[in-house]
Amino acid sequence: MSTDSPRLHPDIPEGAAVPRVPAWYVDRTAARERFGEAVDSFGPFLMRGDPPADELVAVLNDLRPAQANRMLQQALDEGIASVRRPPRAFVQFFRQIDEIPLWLDWDKLDRGGRAVLRTGPLGAVVLACYSLPLSYASPDGSKPLTASGRLVQRASRRLTETARFLVETCRPGGLRRGAEGFKITIRVRLMHAQVRRLLLQRKSWPYERWGLPVNQAYMAGTNVLFSSVLIEGLAKLGYEVPESERDDIVQLWRYGGLLSGVDSKICAATEAEGLRLIRLIHAVMDPPDDDSRALVKALMEAPLELAKNPAQRAVAQRLVDLLYGLSRHLVGEPLADALAYPRTPWRHVAPLIRGMNMAMTNVQRHVPESRDAMYRFGLEAWERVIENGLAGIPAAFDFRKATVGDGGPTHAP
Repeated sequence: MSTDSPRLHPDIPEGAAVPRVPAWYVDRTAARERFGEAVDSFGPFLMRGDPPADELVAVLNDLRPAQANRMLQQALDEGIASVRRPPRAFVQFFRQIDEIPLWLDWDKLDRGGRAVLRTGPLGAVVLACYSLPLSYASPDGSKPLTASGRLVQRASRRLTETARFLVETCRPGGLRRGAEGFKITIRVRLMHAQVRRLLLQRKSWPYERWGLPVNQAYMAGTNVLFSSVLIEGLAKLGYEVPESERDDIVQLWRYGGLLSGVDSKICAATEAEGLRLIRLIHAVMDPPDDDSRALVKALMEAPLELAKNPAQRAVAQRLVDLLYGLSRHLVGEPLADALAYPRTPWRHVAPLIRGMNMAMTNVQRHVPESRDAMYRFGLEAWERVIENGLAGIPAAFDFRKATVGDGGPTHAP
């Protein structure tokens, strides 16, 4: 395997021999037959992190916590020009995120956000039962998440924080400079950089074998879970996003991906590109392992984590069975079996749900004014999920809370 010697991360010694691709990626013959040269183009992104964020986090960790927090908050609220004598890494990072791409259309982003929020509980189900299991199925991609058992035990909290991130991104103007969605996106990006830093510092992450933790390939794959994959999952359950809004959703998350640190060369620009990317990832990855199964089990069984008495536990168990059934329908039998899904009778309810959603789609298509009512209902549903899930404890998205114990990170992307 050929190597080169770029310094891919501040905690990888300069001049260290870094493989072009991880060891597991070398023999991908079957994937090449399907995707051709895209397989070779994709591989190196498994060894790439997010240099601007990695450099900024290195500087932030060298500053006093109060000073770092103050400078970061001021830069997020008022812009880098308002910060007195900022370090070079600060200037470079914020200059990058302040660059508005020529293709960005704020009206499209607002329409895309409304379209996502309009899906309400159904969108949350598709995210939990389709998008996230597709992500967790990747053995090496899930390693930063499962390196600490506490992550598996906090599945319901993680779902709630993901919902908060989604809702704030999708609000009108959510990704504009200084908006809450913008600030959360940047803070999550720095949390990812902190996880990379801590794992590499402990010398326990075999990047030659697994690739860089929280690398570009899986950052890009995670990004399309909220756009192309969400649209596809909704369609599988009978909810057809109007053609006029599909690209709006993609462009919203395309810009969110750039703010999150995804390289523009791999950040999906169309719905088709997003689906091709996720298909490529699943074509090149190894089958799910025990870590993947543990992570998906924690996700599906999150309702049991919240049950406080036998009656609540009985209701939660029925909900868990339903989630497993819907997820089996969405991800397909082979992947569901590989993830050790139980075979519950609830998998047969998907056609009924599909029929109901097709009827709802027809109403929205023929009664345009119903879209406003669905948007208000959907947003209220998302907000109730977040309020109940946070239970009065705010989601801080603080990069300093991304810590690594003996087993790995206690917070990861």
